[in-house]
Amino acid sequence: AVVSTQSTGNLRMVKSPENGINGDCTMKPQQSSSDQELNNTLKADFDAVRKLKMEMGKSRSTASGNLQASSLGQERYIRPIPLEGAKQCYAMVGLPARGKSCIAYKLARYLNWIGAKSRVFNVGMYRRSMVGVNMSSDYYSPDNMDGVCSRTKVALHAVDELLSWLNEDPDAVVGILDATNTTRDRRRLISERCAKSNIQIMFIESVLDIPEVEERNIREHKLRCPDYQGCDPDDAFQDFSQRIKNYKKVYQTLSLELDRELTFIRVSNVTQFHINSVNSTIQSKSAYFLMNLRPHIQPTLYFTRHGETEFNMDGKIGGDSCLSENGRRYGEELGRFVREEGLSELPVWTSLMRRTLETGSYLPNTSVERYKALNELDAGQCDGLTYQQIETDYPEEFALRDLDKYNYRYPRGESYHDLCCRLEPVIMDLEKGGSVFVICHQAVLRCIVGYLLDIPVEEIPYIKIPLHTVIKIVPTAYGCEREDIKFGISSAITHRDKQSVESIEKRLIDAGINKVGSTYLWNGLLS
Repeated sequence: AVVSTQSTGNLRMVKSPENGINGDCTMKPQQSSSDQELNNTLKADFDAVRKLKMEMGKSRSTASGNLQASSLGQERYIRPIPLEGAKQCYAMVGLPARGKSCIAYKLARYLNWIGAKSRVFNVGMYRRSMVGVNMSSDYYSPDNMDGVCSRTKVALHAVDELLSWLNEDPDAVVGILDATNTTRDRRRLISERCAKSNIQIMFIESVLDIPEVEERNIREHKLRCPDYQGCDPDDAFQDFSQRIKNYKKVYQTLSLELDRELTFIRVSNVTQFHINSVNSTIQSKSAYFLMNLRPHIQPTLYFTRHGETEFNMDGKIGGDSCLSENGRRYGEELGRFVREEGLSELPVWTSLMRRTLETGSYLPNTSVERYKALNELDAGQCDGLTYQQIETDYPEEFALRDLDKYNYRYPRGESYHDLCCRLEPVIMDLEKGGSVFVICHQAVLRCIVGYLLDIPVEEIPYIKIPLHTVIKIVPTAYGCEREDIKFGISSAITHRDKQSVESIEKRLIDAGINKVGSTYLWNGLLS
């Protein structure tokens, strides 16, 4: 058979016409003698530092309390650098059914994922709690003074709750007020309250002038809210349309001429942006996200790990090994699944690693993109080892990783936090694109699925992403749902559960690491 070759970075991929990448997996890493010498030097250096640490540790008394943090330990145990600037209140602006809640919840999800603790305060939920449900459109009329007073009271109560949360929670960064805030008087009241609490405020307005999108938003989202439970859909649609007309009577949009003193982002029909006086890191990050967000597009996303590999069977982490026999069977079944489900036209994204390329070769899809950002978390000096080998050879590293798996960085490798930073462009592409089929790796999918399902970052390293399973992410009104499609092909289990604090502390003590306050410092190490 004629064999075509294609260069992929430092790998050489051999592809046959019959089955894509051949069954013998003849992709081999091309490593020069200088690369091998460098690896040997790095390993010798790492072992020498560890040996010196142990010798110095023995010469010092652990009871003296004179502990020093080692530079090596600090390098491994990296926490994200906090985003600078004052705490923030983001106040949404716009008529009902303009996608404000969708934007608010997605923005909070993104900010939480990058380490800025955020929370949405939905004024509609406060109104239902304080006033009740089934409020007719007359309640929202500007001529109904009782309704105006009631709605103002509810809105300011929500603002006070938001400010209390920001002031009382030391980790809180952004509170998002999800409300209409359609008048300058209302926005002035909110600004004054924030100023008294020394909270910066930024307004985010969503303007939508596409009638068919507005109607879809009403029918798909608004008519399902508690206000219209048990109502005839057509009657509910008419009532909500009248509510919008009442808001339009007093609606004052943000403008550069009249609101120049305010910090705001105005989003018109999803793709046009007016940005005024954005002046902090977190506000800039938020603007960057909003410019990539397409809330009217709600694609179904498909994710899977590569098929089982030889390293998976041996319990080794990292590496760039070939698929096992069961891994190749999974690739065949995955190709059949894609054809039967009508997914052959979806673009396929893979990493640059051979196990994803080999798995993807079984798919009939013609649009295939390779992202270096989708490569597996770099295990650095521990690459190619089993967990048992790491625990035996480098017990302190093993214990420190269990202590804070999200922030721990492998020697000359990456942490989960590093991986999330690397994946941010991928997240932006997912937000602004359509449906896609992604083939990548366990840690990578933990970070992506953690983002989509709004899972706290400290829990991301423990999300279960089994082999030989397609994870289908289905969008909901303000979030996503996960569906696992299993193929019944046996595979190695690569998930490792979260360890108890007691077991971690015991291993830290055994490794010569003492606990001082809330910080673990290495005893008797290089300073």
